[in-house]
Amino acid sequence: MTDTVIDRLVEGSRMGMSLGNAAEYAGISRRTLTYWLTRGRDEALAITAGQRPTASEVAYVDLFDRVTGARAQAAARAMAQIQRAGAGGAVLEEVTRKFRDSVTGQIVEETTLKRQVPDWKASAWYLTHQHGADYVEGYSLDAQLSPQDDGEERVEADLEGLAQRLAVTLHAVEYPPEIAPADDEIVEADIVE
Repeated sequence: MTDTVIDRLVEGSRMGMSLGNAAEYAGISRRTLTYWLTRGRDEALAITAGQRPTASEVAYVDLFDRVTGARAQAAARAMAQIQRAGAGGAVLEEVTRKFRDSVTGQIVEETTLKRQVPDWKASAWYLTHQHGADYVEGYSLDAQLSPQDDGEERVEADLEGLAQRLAVTLHAVEYPPEIAPADDEIVEADIVE
């Protein structure tokens, strides 16, 4: 566990790499990294429970803290990007043109912005992964929190059903009850695109 290996593990984690890829990037096996992180987590829990730190385990606690902190930073950046894509509005192109006003004869500068449209798929991804109990049929938080064979989380989702529920929710946001069209005015094309 050299400084170079630790720095590469933290760097890879901060970039958003999986634990396996971060380990490979640092030149160690995933099994070794998992072992180190488990030792660090266990010692951190023992310290939190009031036990005195074991000197030989302090380096593992530091590694655990640094890697989990870096992974949290990567997750926060990714979630912010997903939220931005779902909301839309990012400037994709900005064009400024100058022309002479035909009435005043003055030079006028006009800027036109082309913005990203909201992407419902980014919002759907967020809802299935962060609020699955409300949006994924058969979702179990207990199953979500239990580790899989490869350590990755998995959620099975009825994407078509989710898309329909999301479309209804978005429609309700766009047309609150005070301005919503009558039920007979809402057609299938308005709800699912």
